[in-house]
Amino acid sequence: MYICICNALRDRDIARVAQAGACTVDAAYAALGKKTCCGQCCEEAEAVIADALRTGQTMVLAAE
Repeated sequence: MYICICNALRDRDIARVAQAGACTVDAAYAALGKKTCCGQCCEEAEAVIADALRTGQTMVLAAE
């Protein structure tokens, strides 16, 4: 699922970098070589990061 339309970032991208140590939205976006644009995604991105850190696993998603 797309989290950030401006940067075409999916939840799995954000979860992956969270597992690698990115604990904030800014850190996750920087790890992906992006910056937040409009900010509409920040709340959802924070939730994905928190979930990835809490579960200690990246999300398993169906192939798209």
